[in-house]
Amino acid sequence: MPVDRRLVSLTSEDGEVHDALFEIDERAARGRERATGRRTAIVHIHGIMGNFLVGTLRFYPSPLARAGFPVLVLETRMANVGQLFGQAIFEEAIRDVEAAVRWLRAHGYDTIILSGYSSGATLATRYAATHHVPDLRGLVCLGNPWGLPQSMQKRAERFEADPDYAELTGIVRRAIGANPDAPEDDRLFVVERSRGATTRPSDSEVYTYRTWWHSRGPAATGAMAFRQIGQVWAPILLVQGTGDEVVEFEEAVALAHVARTAGNRDVTVIRINDAPHSFEGHEIDTLHAVTSWLRERV
Repeated sequence: MPVDRRLVSLTSEDGEVHDALFEIDERAARGRERATGRRTAIVHIHGIMGNFLVGTLRFYPSPLARAGFPVLVLETRMANVGQLFGQAIFEEAIRDVEAAVRWLRAHGYDTIILSGYSSGATLATRYAATHHVPDLRGLVCLGNPWGLPQSMQKRAERFEADPDYAELTGIVRRAIGANPDAPEDDRLFVVERSRGATTRPSDSEVYTYRTWWHSRGPAATGAMAFRQIGQVWAPILLVQGTGDEVVEFEEAVALAHVARTAGNRDVTVIRINDAPHSFEGHEIDTLHAVTSWLRERV
Protein backbone atom coordinates (compact mmCIF):
# COMPACT_ATOMS: atom_id res chain seq x y z
CA MET A 1 0.00 0.00 0.00
CA PRO A 2 1.53 3.37 -0.99
CA VAL A 3 1.86 6.28 1.35
CA ASP A 4 -1.26 8.42 1.27
CA ARG A 5 -0.67 12.17 1.06
CA ARG A 6 -3.38 14.60 2.14
CA LEU A 7 -3.28 18.37 1.93
CA VAL A 8 -4.89 19.93 4.99
CA SER A 9 -5.39 23.52 6.12
CA LEU A 10 -4.65 24.57 9.68
CA THR A 11 -5.92 27.69 11.42
CA SER A 12 -3.91 29.10 14.30
CA GLU A 13 -5.44 30.89 17.26
CA ASP A 14 -4.81 34.31 15.69
CA GLY A 15 -6.62 33.34 12.49
CA GLU A 16 -3.57 32.65 10.30
CA VAL A 17 -4.26 29.81 7.85
CA HIS A 18 -1.45 27.57 6.59
CA ASP A 19 -1.22 24.35 4.65
CA ALA A 20 0.23 21.08 5.84
CA LEU A 21 0.94 17.79 4.11
CA PHE A 22 -0.14 14.69 6.02
CA GLU A 23 1.64 11.49 4.97
CA ILE A 24 0.37 8.17 6.29
CA ASP A 25 0.68 4.48 5.51
CA GLU A 26 -2.60 3.25 7.00
CA ARG A 27 -1.54 -0.39 7.31
CA ALA A 28 1.79 0.46 8.98
CA ALA A 29 0.13 2.94 11.32
CA ARG A 30 -2.48 0.36 12.39
CA GLY A 31 0.25 -2.21 12.98
CA ARG A 32 2.21 0.15 15.21
CA GLU A 33 -0.95 1.06 17.10
CA ARG A 34 -1.69 -2.62 17.79
CA ALA A 35 1.91 -3.21 18.92
CA THR A 36 2.18 -0.19 21.22
CA GLY A 37 -1.37 0.67 22.25
CA ARG A 38 -0.74 4.25 21.09
CA ARG A 39 -1.67 6.31 18.06
CA THR A 40 1.55 8.19 17.37
CA ALA A 41 2.16 10.94 14.81
CA ILE A 42 4.97 13.37 14.02
CA VAL A 43 4.78 17.12 13.46
CA HIS A 44 7.69 18.13 11.21
CA ILE A 45 8.70 21.79 10.73
CA HIS A 46 10.62 23.19 7.76
CA GLY A 47 13.78 25.27 7.77
CA ILE A 48 14.40 28.84 6.60
CA MET A 49 11.96 30.06 3.93
CA GLY A 50 10.82 26.51 3.29
CA ASN A 51 7.41 24.90 3.10
CA PHE A 52 6.16 21.32 3.17
CA LEU A 53 7.95 20.51 -0.10
CA VAL A 54 11.06 22.71 -0.06
CA GLY A 55 13.54 23.29 2.75
CA THR A 56 12.15 20.49 4.86
CA LEU A 57 14.11 17.39 3.77
CA ARG A 58 11.78 15.97 1.13
CA PHE A 59 13.19 12.48 1.60
CA TYR A 60 12.13 12.43 5.25
CA PRO A 61 8.35 11.97 5.77
CA SER A 62 7.41 9.08 3.48
CA PRO A 63 9.83 6.48 4.92
CA LEU A 64 8.76 7.46 8.44
CA ALA A 65 5.14 6.96 7.42
CA ARG A 66 6.00 3.53 6.00
CA ALA A 67 7.62 2.70 9.34
CA GLY A 68 4.27 3.37 11.02
CA PHE A 69 4.78 7.00 12.03
CA PRO A 70 2.37 9.33 10.18
CA VAL A 71 3.95 12.73 9.54
CA LEU A 72 2.23 16.11 9.37
CA VAL A 73 4.67 18.36 7.50
CA LEU A 74 3.78 21.82 8.64
CA GLU A 75 4.00 25.05 6.71
CA THR A 76 4.32 28.02 9.06
CA ARG A 77 4.24 31.78 8.64
CA MET A 78 8.03 31.53 8.32
CA ALA A 79 7.58 29.88 4.90
CA ASN A 80 8.01 31.17 1.37
CA VAL A 81 7.85 34.98 1.36
CA GLY A 82 7.18 35.35 5.09
CA GLN A 83 10.60 36.84 5.80
CA LEU A 84 10.23 39.20 2.85
CA PHE A 85 6.70 40.40 3.57
CA GLY A 86 7.10 40.81 7.31
CA GLN A 87 4.87 38.10 8.82
CA ALA A 88 7.69 35.63 9.61
CA ILE A 89 7.89 36.40 13.32
CA PHE A 90 9.51 33.51 15.17
CA GLU A 91 7.46 33.67 18.36
CA GLU A 92 4.18 33.99 16.45
CA ALA A 93 5.01 30.87 14.43
CA ILE A 94 4.64 28.92 17.68
CA ARG A 95 0.89 29.29 17.14
CA ASP A 96 1.20 27.39 13.86
CA VAL A 97 2.89 24.48 15.65
CA GLU A 98 0.09 24.51 18.22
CA ALA A 99 -2.47 24.32 15.40
CA ALA A 100 -0.71 21.24 14.02
CA VAL A 101 -0.67 19.51 17.41
CA ARG A 102 -4.34 20.39 17.88
CA TRP A 103 -5.21 18.91 14.45
CA LEU A 104 -3.50 15.61 15.27
CA ARG A 105 -5.27 15.36 18.60
CA ALA A 106 -8.60 16.04 16.92
CA HIS A 107 -7.88 13.12 14.61
CA GLY A 108 -7.25 10.71 17.45
CA TYR A 109 -3.47 10.78 17.85
CA ASP A 110 -2.59 10.47 21.52
CA THR A 111 1.19 10.55 21.25
CA ILE A 112 3.07 13.40 19.57
CA ILE A 113 6.64 13.61 18.29
CA LEU A 114 7.98 17.06 17.42
CA SER A 115 10.52 17.14 14.60
CA GLY A 116 12.29 20.04 12.94
CA TYR A 117 15.00 20.79 10.44
CA SER A 118 17.47 23.68 10.85
CA SER A 119 15.54 26.75 12.03
CA GLY A 120 12.48 24.47 12.19
CA ALA A 121 14.34 22.43 14.80
CA THR A 122 14.87 25.63 16.77
CA LEU A 123 11.14 26.36 16.54
CA ALA A 124 10.28 22.80 17.64
CA THR A 125 12.67 23.16 20.58
CA ARG A 126 11.08 26.44 21.61
CA TYR A 127 7.59 24.93 21.44
CA ALA A 128 8.59 21.88 23.48
CA ALA A 129 10.23 24.12 26.08
CA THR A 130 7.34 26.53 26.54
CA HIS A 131 4.21 24.42 26.09
CA HIS A 132 2.88 21.74 28.39
CA VAL A 133 2.32 18.80 26.05
CA PRO A 134 1.52 15.76 28.21
CA ASP A 135 1.39 13.51 25.14
CA LEU A 136 4.82 14.62 23.85
CA ARG A 137 6.97 11.53 23.40
CA GLY A 138 10.06 13.04 21.80
CA LEU A 139 11.85 15.93 20.12
CA VAL A 140 13.84 15.21 16.95
CA CYS A 141 16.24 17.92 15.78
CA LEU A 142 18.09 17.74 12.46
CA GLY A 143 20.80 20.36 12.01
CA ASN A 144 19.66 22.42 15.00
CA PRO A 145 21.88 25.51 15.49
CA TRP A 146 23.17 26.44 18.95
CA GLY A 147 21.24 29.67 18.39
CA LEU A 148 19.94 31.30 15.21
CA PRO A 149 21.49 34.70 16.09
CA GLN A 150 24.81 33.10 17.07
CA SER A 151 24.83 30.96 13.94
CA MET A 152 24.29 33.96 11.70
CA GLN A 153 26.93 35.99 13.51
CA LYS A 154 29.48 33.20 13.12
CA ARG A 155 28.75 32.83 9.41
CA ALA A 156 28.97 36.59 8.96
CA GLU A 157 32.45 36.56 10.45
CA ARG A 158 33.55 33.54 8.41
CA PHE A 159 32.36 34.85 5.04
CA GLU A 160 32.84 38.58 5.75
CA ALA A 161 29.16 39.35 5.27
CA ASP A 162 28.04 42.77 4.10
CA PRO A 163 26.78 44.32 6.31
CA ASP A 164 28.52 42.47 9.13
CA TYR A 165 26.52 41.39 12.17
CA ALA A 166 27.44 44.32 14.41
CA GLU A 167 26.71 46.88 11.69
CA LEU A 168 23.42 45.21 10.85
CA THR A 169 22.39 45.17 14.51
CA GLY A 170 22.93 48.91 14.70
CA ILE A 171 21.00 49.54 11.48
CA VAL A 172 18.02 47.49 12.64
CA ARG A 173 18.00 48.98 16.15
CA ARG A 174 17.77 52.48 14.71
CA ALA A 175 15.11 51.46 12.19
CA ILE A 176 12.72 49.67 14.51
CA GLY A 177 12.92 52.25 17.29
CA ALA A 178 11.66 51.55 20.79
CA ASN A 179 8.95 49.07 19.79
CA PRO A 180 10.17 46.11 17.72
CA ASP A 181 6.61 44.78 17.46
CA ALA A 182 5.47 47.97 15.72
CA PRO A 183 8.67 49.33 14.18
CA GLU A 184 9.03 52.90 13.06
CA ASP A 185 10.55 51.64 9.82
CA ASP A 186 10.34 48.15 8.35
CA ARG A 187 11.81 47.43 4.95
CA LEU A 188 13.44 44.68 2.93
CA PHE A 189 17.22 44.26 3.00
CA VAL A 190 19.86 41.82 1.77
CA VAL A 191 22.86 40.45 3.63
CA GLU A 192 25.46 39.40 1.06
CA ARG A 193 27.92 36.58 1.80
CA SER A 194 25.78 35.50 4.73
CA ARG A 195 25.72 31.81 3.79
CA GLY A 196 28.77 31.55 1.55
CA ALA A 197 31.82 33.27 0.17
CA THR A 198 30.29 34.83 -2.96
CA THR A 199 27.80 37.62 -3.67
CA ARG A 200 25.51 35.23 -5.55
CA PRO A 201 21.89 35.12 -4.36
CA SER A 202 22.41 31.57 -3.06
CA ASP A 203 24.97 32.91 -0.57
CA SER A 204 22.79 35.81 0.56
CA GLU A 205 19.87 36.18 2.94
CA VAL A 206 16.84 38.48 2.71
CA TYR A 207 14.74 39.78 5.61
CA THR A 208 12.74 42.75 6.74
CA TYR A 209 14.09 44.58 9.75
CA ARG A 210 11.34 43.11 11.91
CA THR A 211 11.69 39.49 10.79
CA TRP A 212 15.46 39.66 11.25
CA TRP A 213 15.18 41.19 14.72
CA HIS A 214 12.80 38.52 15.97
CA SER A 215 14.79 35.54 14.70
CA ARG A 216 18.42 36.64 14.15
CA GLY A 217 18.76 39.73 16.35
CA PRO A 218 20.74 39.72 19.61
CA ALA A 219 17.54 39.92 21.69
CA ALA A 220 15.84 36.94 19.98
CA THR A 221 16.24 34.61 22.95
CA GLY A 222 13.39 32.38 21.78
CA ALA A 223 15.44 31.58 18.67
CA MET A 224 18.42 30.49 20.76
CA ALA A 225 18.08 26.73 21.19
CA PHE A 226 20.66 26.68 23.98
CA ARG A 227 18.37 28.94 26.02
CA GLN A 228 15.41 26.57 25.47
CA ILE A 229 16.57 22.98 25.33
CA GLY A 230 17.20 22.71 29.07
CA GLN A 231 13.45 23.09 29.61
CA VAL A 232 12.53 20.13 27.39
CA TRP A 233 11.64 17.09 29.51
CA ALA A 234 10.82 14.67 26.65
CA PRO A 235 13.48 12.43 25.06
CA ILE A 236 15.66 14.40 22.63
CA LEU A 237 17.43 13.27 19.46
CA LEU A 238 20.00 15.55 17.81
CA VAL A 239 21.05 14.39 14.34
CA GLN A 240 24.02 16.30 12.98
CA GLY A 241 26.26 15.97 9.95
CA THR A 242 29.98 16.52 10.26
CA GLY A 243 30.09 18.12 6.81
CA ASP A 244 27.38 20.67 7.65
CA GLU A 245 28.36 24.06 6.23
CA VAL A 246 25.81 25.91 8.39
CA VAL A 247 25.78 24.11 11.76
CA GLU A 248 28.91 22.58 13.25
CA PHE A 249 28.75 19.10 14.77
CA GLU A 250 29.96 20.53 18.09
CA GLU A 251 26.78 22.59 18.34
CA ALA A 252 24.73 19.40 18.71
CA VAL A 253 27.13 18.12 21.36
CA ALA A 254 26.86 21.42 23.24
CA LEU A 255 23.05 21.43 23.09
CA ALA A 256 22.98 17.87 24.41
CA HIS A 257 25.21 18.93 27.31
CA VAL A 258 22.82 21.74 28.22
CA ALA A 259 19.83 19.39 28.20
CA ARG A 260 21.60 16.71 30.27
CA THR A 261 22.90 19.24 32.78
CA ALA A 262 19.32 20.48 33.24
CA GLY A 263 18.25 16.96 34.18
CA ASN A 264 17.05 15.30 30.97
CA ARG A 265 18.30 11.72 31.13
CA ASP A 266 17.35 10.74 27.59
CA VAL A 267 19.38 12.85 25.16
CA THR A 268 21.00 11.27 22.11
CA VAL A 269 23.41 12.76 19.58
CA ILE A 270 23.82 10.88 16.32
CA ARG A 271 26.73 11.80 14.07
CA ILE A 272 26.26 11.47 10.31
CA ASN A 273 29.76 11.47 8.89
CA ASP A 274 30.36 13.96 6.06
CA ALA A 275 26.66 14.86 5.76
CA PRO A 276 26.02 18.47 4.64
CA HIS A 277 23.28 20.66 6.07
CA SER A 278 20.75 19.21 3.61
CA PHE A 279 21.83 15.64 4.48
CA GLU A 280 22.06 15.06 0.71
CA GLY A 281 23.79 11.78 -0.09
CA HIS A 282 23.26 10.58 3.48
CA GLU A 283 19.51 10.12 3.46
CA ILE A 284 19.60 6.40 4.34
CA ASP A 285 21.84 6.90 7.37
CA THR A 286 19.73 9.83 8.56
CA LEU A 287 16.47 7.93 8.23
CA HIS A 288 17.93 4.88 9.96
CA ALA A 289 19.04 7.05 12.87
CA VAL A 290 15.62 8.62 13.30
CA THR A 291 13.49 5.50 12.79
CA SER A 292 15.66 3.40 15.12
CA TRP A 293 15.40 6.04 17.83
CA LEU A 294 11.63 6.34 17.37
CA ARG A 295 11.09 2.58 17.57
CA GLU A 296 12.98 2.38 20.84
CA ARG A 297 10.95 5.14 22.46
CA VAL A 298 7.51 4.80 20.89
